[in-house]
Amino acid sequence: MANFCTQCGKSAQPGSTYCIQCGNKLTGEGSRPKAGLQTKRDRVLGKTRSNKKPKLIFLAALGVLLVYSLLNFMGSLPSSANPIIEEQPTISSALQYPNSPTQMAPIDVRVEDGKIIIPLDEVQSRKFVAFDYQKLIQGIQVPLLAYISEEGKLVTAVSMCEPCNSKRFHIRGSNLVCNSCGTTWEVGNLSGVSGSCQKYPPDAIPSVVSGNEIIIDESIVAAWQPRI
Repeated sequence: MANFCTQCGKSAQPGSTYCIQCGNKLTGEGSRPKAGLQTKRDRVLGKTRSNKKPKLIFLAALGVLLVYSLLNFMGSLPSSANPIIEEQPTISSALQYPNSPTQMAPIDVRVEDGKIIIPLDEVQSRKFVAFDYQKLIQGIQVPLLAYISEEGKLVTAVSMCEPCNSKRFHIRGSNLVCNSCGTTWEVGNLSGVSGSCQKYPPDAIPSVVSGNEIIIDESIVAAWQPRI
């Protein structure tokens, strides 16, 4: 006779024929666990193990789904980089604008052979300049600006805040600011910072440097149209 139940593990009293816990016969064939049955301990442990695996699979799948969703969301966000400014030449070492306003300095430019030509040394010395493109035959006049970003890049653009029709700006610290409405954009990429006209910064136009000249394709400026 066993001193314990082979079915549930309960200790057995000497002389007992059946387990007082589960009723299992303690002698003979009945004292052995039947095929396919488990002790109480095995049943509890087996249930615990079977419960953990599906939970781990579910959590792993949920984690993968969350990462995938986050990557898709990040990819859908608009980039702050301005592709035209990204391609602009570097004409200066890095610089820092003061927190007091740096106003636009008017300069003279010339137009010849389909090119708008700006003196490079004037932009380098004044940092922030303004000038007009005029084609009297067609009655076209477009205000333009040029400045050096904090990274030392040359930025050339149409000098207009279109919603409020302002043509004058200043630089304060890391921001370009409209003199009329006070809307601000980042100097480095013209992305909006604050104000009602953030979606319409000065429209960047490409330019190249050759010797002491900054050159803008006249046809690009002549074809420019307000965005609103």
